[in-house]
Amino acid sequence: MSLAVSDIVRDMRKGRVPARIETKSVFDVHTSRLGIGIFSRPLLDAECRKFRRAWEMEPLPGFDEFELDRERISFVAPVENVPVAWKSIDRMLALATQDAKKAS
Repeated sequence: MSLAVSDIVRDMRKGRVPARIETKSVFDVHTSRLGIGIFSRPLLDAECRKFRRAWEMEPLPGFDEFELDRERISFVAPVENVPVAWKSIDRMLALATQDAKKAS
């Protein structure tokens, strides 16, 4: 019984840590690039909503596609926009997950 409780406590603490992109991958797609980022932990629902709102309020020019779920983010952008995209995603992710404990 104590093992299950310690797992839950560890998971709850893990949810309080701001998420970050743990793995980044970029693939050629015609003349653009597909970027896929895997988060260091699953995002909470409130964090996903907050991230989406931030992305919609500050859309990056030249982006064809954008998808976000609890475990990853993906986007299609011109080659020259990929580094800018990662920086923007890192910034928005930090803002969306900094108050994870308060938002859930």
